[in-house]
Amino acid sequence: MASNFNADTAKQVLGAVTTFAVELEQIIAAAGVGGSFNAPQVEQLTALFGNLAGVVIQAVHDASGQQLTPESVLALMPTTATLQAPVE
Repeated sequence: MASNFNADTAKQVLGAVTTFAVELEQIIAAAGVGGSFNAPQVEQLTALFGNLAGVVIQAVHDASGQQLTPESVLALMPTTATLQAPVE
């Protein structure tokens, strides 16, 4: 483990992940059971998942002492995942 990844850093990462999870939960709850999301809610949900992924990716790199590069991020993806073109 890299020396810059310590208990304080782990608490910060956990706090950030928890914050994103709570926000996601609030958006989902606002739609209600069987409800539907409107466009701004879907955009917000997408952004929050992106932020959560960014926090996790950064934490993994910090913990391993590895430099964050496009190649290192792709190396974290399961080999069975296929990248899809964005839907416009």
